[in-house]
Amino acid sequence: MNSKVAKLALVAVAVVGLVVVVILGRNRAQQNRMSVSTSFIMDTVIEQKLFGAQSQQAVEEIEQRLREYEQQFSMYVSDSQISNINQNAGKQYTEVSAECLELLERAIYFCEQSNGLFDVTIAPLTSLWDITGENPHVPAQSEIDAARQLVDYRDILIDGNRVMLRREGQSLDLGAVAKGAACDIVREMAEEYEIQAGYVSIGGNLIVLGKTPDGQDYRFGVRDPQGDASEYLGTLTLNGMTMATTGAYERYFEEDGVRYHHVLDPRTGYPADSDLLSVSVISEDGLLADCLSTSLFIEGKDAVLAKMNESDYQLIAVDTEGNVYYSSSLAQNFTPNTQNAHEYRYVAVEEGGGEG
Repeated sequence: MNSKVAKLALVAVAVVGLVVVVILGRNRAQQNRMSVSTSFIMDTVIEQKLFGAQSQQAVEEIEQRLREYEQQFSMYVSDSQISNINQNAGKQYTEVSAECLELLERAIYFCEQSNGLFDVTIAPLTSLWDITGENPHVPAQSEIDAARQLVDYRDILIDGNRVMLRREGQSLDLGAVAKGAACDIVREMAEEYEIQAGYVSIGGNLIVLGKTPDGQDYRFGVRDPQGDASEYLGTLTLNGMTMATTGAYERYFEEDGVRYHHVLDPRTGYPADSDLLSVSVISEDGLLADCLSTSLFIEGKDAVLAKMNESDYQLIAVDTEGNVYYSSSLAQNFTPNTQNAHEYRYVAVEEGGGEG
């Protein structure tokens, strides 16, 4: 090979190498493409930050799916499937979609598991108190007693793809499962659009997808229930997990110097008199996390301590005496904030309820 041919060959190799580098760089840039979105759906703020070649399509599709979800399953949308069931309570069955049927069947399962502390037929009470509405007030005891008699998940009747509530006046409120189910929708869409990394915040619920583009675990602050939105108990790394939090600190009203929060106890008809300030449940299953955070908040500290180290979820709970309890399996993921304005005692709970 003469020198001229050799030089041409080297140039060709260099060009090919450059093309490969450019293509690899372009692919890497596409995989790391970031798309963000903030919207208001299901009466809460939805924040998305996704990375991937199709991240923009994913953000738009997730927003669209969540809006459709709200239109189908909100008790506050007059022609939703849930509203149709409520309007026909005690009268006739309502035909529902496969998605609605699956959601109701899973909700009933969690109602059973909680022995009714979590109950999706709570709507007569939530409507009566109107804590998150325009006219929050303390109802008369006779009104509470009458509404409480209508709350019983065992009165949800299912016949094939048809659903009915047994008695007139009964109604469904899926607010306590909506955000958890929405997190599962997010996970489904993320897989469809091959999202490499990111997270979506849905009110008090958070779903994390993979690691950051530079390979680090995402780290988030766990809200201090006694502080404002900028104060946190500690930081938590999450990878592919959902976290749902229930607490008495965000949605409430005050009357005659008494604060009434939005988590109602079906046993009393009043806001839960809990010895907990907040409960966070970490799980791959968004619906489980959402339902369990509600029922455990109502049930209280003893129930939380007994369930700290289950196989399919982990817990962080704050009690009224200033203790922060967390599953010992979170020891490598949860870092307490020792500079917090409020003084807390941090306790890693071992299997069996012992302190670590």
